[in-house]
Amino acid sequence: MTTDIKKTDTADYEVLLRAGFPYEKTLGMRRITWYPIDIEVGPNNEVYCLGRFDVGGSIRTVSWDDKDLGGIGGGWTWPAGITKDQDGLLYISDEGAHNITMLKTDGEEIGRWGEYGSEPGQLNRPSHMAFDSDGNILISDTQNHRIQKFSSTGEFISSFGTFGDQPGQFNMPWGISVTPEDNIVVADWRNDRIQVFDSSGTVLEVVGSSGSGPGQLSRPAGISVDADGDIYVVDRGNGRVLQFDRNGRHVEEFIGDSTLGEMGRIYILTNLKVLRLRDMADLEPTKRFKSPSSVRTQDGRLFVGDYGCHRVQVYKKEAYRLASEEVMDLPKVPNLFTV
Repeated sequence: MTTDIKKTDTADYEVLLRAGFPYEKTLGMRRITWYPIDIEVGPNNEVYCLGRFDVGGSIRTVSWDDKDLGGIGGGWTWPAGITKDQDGLLYISDEGAHNITMLKTDGEEIGRWGEYGSEPGQLNRPSHMAFDSDGNILISDTQNHRIQKFSSTGEFISSFGTFGDQPGQFNMPWGISVTPEDNIVVADWRNDRIQVFDSSGTVLEVVGSSGSGPGQLSRPAGISVDADGDIYVVDRGNGRVLQFDRNGRHVEEFIGDSTLGEMGRIYILTNLKVLRLRDMADLEPTKRFKSPSSVRTQDGRLFVGDYGCHRVQVYKKEAYRLASEEVMDLPKVPNLFTV
């Protein structure tokens, strides 16, 4: 269901002509991008995969042409989220140590900040993060059931949210993203819903309900918003990614369409046993997501961290913005579009 609390809409178009959203490619493979719990995308579509396989976790970077660009070991306890600021500095949340690490992309550590607790500015199992237009970092403070805002260097600014299932409350928030209008979109994990807030933390919209049907959610994880205002949420319990438009209407679902990436193709062709096993396999299940964990959008592309399959699947959006004079007015027929 969609509950309208308050609407704000500053988008510069009336409708999108949605021509398609085809699968484009796969990046990474087992033994390289192990268990990517979260991903971030660089300026050249290189993907930083935050993995949990190694002791202390690691970041493995894969180029757009599916080449391994090397790894960074972070010495974390239980890393959960990765994001970057406008200068390309990486931020890693550690839900085991309840802190945030700042890194250059070459692995040089700039600093760590954060401490365990429930007071303002303290953290209890922080997960995903996002930057707002002012350069402040918003953190899903998961076990404190709130969102906290800090400066980029860790100074506490504000927070919102309490434990519960009412609009504006949370039960273990996880994914977080910021819209082009600077609204804050949160995947409310145990409440099986998405909540949208303005920049001050006032709830605007609640989207979703528990289930496996169209637009329903089961333990939503990563979330991202693209330049059109479309929302993409990892419906982890259902093994898919759901797309909602800027008004909270369910648009489409992605279930995984992977083919072999360059890494996988080279590996199989040089390992005769693996080649024979693939020749004997039912390939249909190998395409699908397995416990997807995270999403990112950039330049019309959707990147999905396919956690259980140790890879990233990429889709390419084809949509065209249309102004109000390019489409007919909504028909004046009561309940025409009511299902």
